[in-house]
Amino acid sequence: MGKWGSYGTGNGAFSFPTHLAFDPRGLLYVADSGNDRLQYFTAAGSYRGQWGSWGTANGEFDYPRGVGVAPNNNVYVGDTSNYRVQYFTSAGSYLGKWGIQGSEIGRFRGLSGLTVAADGTVFVADMVNHRIQYFSANGAFLGTWGSQGSGDGEFNFHVDVALVPNGDVYVLEFGMYRVQYFRWSDPAVVPTSLGPVKALFR
Repeated sequence: MGKWGSYGTGNGAFSFPTHLAFDPRGLLYVADSGNDRLQYFTAAGSYRGQWGSWGTANGEFDYPRGVGVAPNNNVYVGDTSNYRVQYFTSAGSYLGKWGIQGSEIGRFRGLSGLTVAADGTVFVADMVNHRIQYFSANGAFLGTWGSQGSGDGEFNFHVDVALVPNGDVYVLEFGMYRVQYFRWSDPAVVPTSLGPVKALFR
């Protein structure tokens, strides 16, 4: 058991941290949203490094939310208020980006979380557009599902997305107080129920 962190701007301090992810080596990456940066640590909390500052240039962030790490250790960051995903080496060297504000495919409004599958596919919670979008490792659009509503397969301000090893996609839905999950490789949607948790397979 243990803990680390406090409010502030120094190494290992945070301002409104929102998301975290481990890489295959066990390093922990934290989206330090209020400080417009990403910090990373050992699993026990030893500070290892950081990158980012406020701005719109490559490698800069405006309230980053969502972080995911690919099997090759590349780090993907949801740059929320810049309406884009940026990705980096594990030490923070800029590799690329995609996205812009809008409702068309490949664009974002309220990007609120992301995760990376074992094959490098990047799933993004596009909150204000009420959908999940997914992309190749370098940002090529692959697909999307969801629309606004309270029914099965619909979203009302979903805030995060996560994967389990078999590939099922779990979506945390702030506006409906529920979790939905999907088998994204199968186009059929079959609703089931686990108490208060809505279960869907897509």
